[in-house]
Amino acid sequence: MCDSPSPVRGQRVRDTRLSPSECHRAVVVSAVCCALFLLLLLAGVLCHCFHGLWYVKMMWTWLQAKRKPRKAPRRDICYDAFVSYSERDSYWVENFMVQELEHFNSPFKLCLHKRDFIPGKWIIDNIIDSIEKSHKTIFVLSENFVKSEWCKYELDFSHFRLFDENDSAAILILLEPIEKKAIPSRKGFS
Repeated sequence: MCDSPSPVRGQRVRDTRLSPSECHRAVVVSAVCCALFLLLLLAGVLCHCFHGLWYVKMMWTWLQAKRKPRKAPRRDICYDAFVSYSERDSYWVENFMVQELEHFNSPFKLCLHKRDFIPGKWIIDNIIDSIEKSHKTIFVLSENFVKSEWCKYELDFSHFRLFDENDSAAILILLEPIEKKAIPSRKGFS
């Protein structure tokens, strides 16, 4: 006689027709939990590999910008330009370009990640805030630039701003010729 599950209690075992999932609930629950865990793990790895957090943050910022009224006052501008460059090109940027622009007759106020990012703040927030608080973004293009993940993020966010505000906010400076094979096929460099 069957003792469980309750719908078949009291019936003979040979007369009872139970599916395997009813007989082995612990196994089914364990398998479903393992599958969900593996699915979440796979999603996390893919999100990390394809910079999902960055794109989610950009989408969130874009949605917030879309919800703002069009005639809202201009955001707080602290800089004339945010300078996006590879750390490997810092000598030229800091010793030549920045010196020329910041010591011009009418000096430009530039935002550089080395001196103007807020320590301890998430780097993506620093990038987004700095670009939003600048009239323009200057990109110092080089082979080092196209190899830098952070430079790609800065370029992606600048593209987002360009299309969202319909504003020519980018200034490109070609520091050295870039071979076509060095340019990644990822959006923003094609």
